[in-house]
Amino acid sequence: MKLWIKGKAWIGGSVEEVCIQFDRFIKSIKRECKPDIEFKESQLIVPASIDMHVHVRGAKLSYKETVATATSEAVYGGVGLIVDMPNTLPPVNSYQRVIERLREFEYHSRSDFAIYSGVTKEVEKVDNLPIAGYKIYPEDLEKEETKEVLRKSKKLKVLHPEIPLALKVPRKLRQIWMEIGSLNYVYGNIHVTHITNYETVRLAKEIGFTTDITPHHLLVDGERDCLSKANPPIRDYVTRLGLLKALFEVDTVVSDHAPHTKEEKNMEYDLCPPGIAAVSFTTPFIYSLAFKGIISFDRAISLLSKNPAKILGIPYGEIKVGNVANFTIISRNSWRYKTKFSKVTETPLDYYELESKVDFTIVQGKVAYDGENVYPIRGMNPFDKSSQYRI
Repeated sequence: MKLWIKGKAWIGGSVEEVCIQFDRFIKSIKRECKPDIEFKESQLIVPASIDMHVHVRGAKLSYKETVATATSEAVYGGVGLIVDMPNTLPPVNSYQRVIERLREFEYHSRSDFAIYSGVTKEVEKVDNLPIAGYKIYPEDLEKEETKEVLRKSKKLKVLHPEIPLALKVPRKLRQIWMEIGSLNYVYGNIHVTHITNYETVRLAKEIGFTTDITPHHLLVDGERDCLSKANPPIRDYVTRLGLLKALFEVDTVVSDHAPHTKEEKNMEYDLCPPGIAAVSFTTPFIYSLAFKGIISFDRAISLLSKNPAKILGIPYGEIKVGNVANFTIISRNSWRYKTKFSKVTETPLDYYELESKVDFTIVQGKVAYDGENVYPIRGMNPFDKSSQYRI
């Protein structure tokens, strides 16, 4: 069934009053219609966000977070598609584990989804599966299977930018040169994720890699306790201030949503696991910057939607005929951030004042979040070309 929505929308670099017809895909865009839903004058329809870096957990780590809770939190934050990292238990680094992980998402995801495989000895088999690419961790950089993945696969490789030595020294000695040095280990279709300093951004872009940063590496005031502990480490104030320039140069902004239990985060600092769970923070944060005039709306949409879709090579990220019907409806409202559907109830970003609020998230042409509730829509994998949901 095709639906019509009407309202102000960001199309082709500007705001226009339009009607959008869609089922799972955008079918037409017109000036007038009899809409099924008409949004308020204060609301803006934008392409739903894409988060390229999410640790969903699930499987044997479901006590931390599940596919259902993570993707519910995502649509609450205006994210229509998440890409999951493979450092699960058991890890996603074989043909069989990739298949199992995809099934877990197919059954439970409230948003569209994709997954990365870890580096694998079965690269020929895994490369034929509907994955977004591969994640390369510091401990992988000197492995023979990593060399095989780099040599044999044309798919995206996402680099955690630290050399293996960074994992063997105290956290305070995990310095910026260790981040920069990791760029020399890889080549090809590389995306460098959760960069913590401007120099890494500059050098990665010069090489031809795509890049991202996270809000917490900008905003969290150092690693004061377990709650603010993250990988890579959050840097000093001067470094974080310099990273602000990257908002105008990186390709995208990701959450690096990394949930842990309250009990784990209450452990001694040297023992507690690193990670900040804030998949729902990124979109309202970036649009808050746009509403305040710090960045343009065009830049905000490029960071959250257009560029990640381009990096992944999927028909998302812009409101145009033929693209998947994933939309976020935002409005300018002052509120203080808090998680809502995640199993994580405390983050270092709690009560951060934002100027943008997600009113609705539409995924695959269906309302996934209506400002209050999340609905069990069926998220799809855009890389699955063989299923009946082919796009």
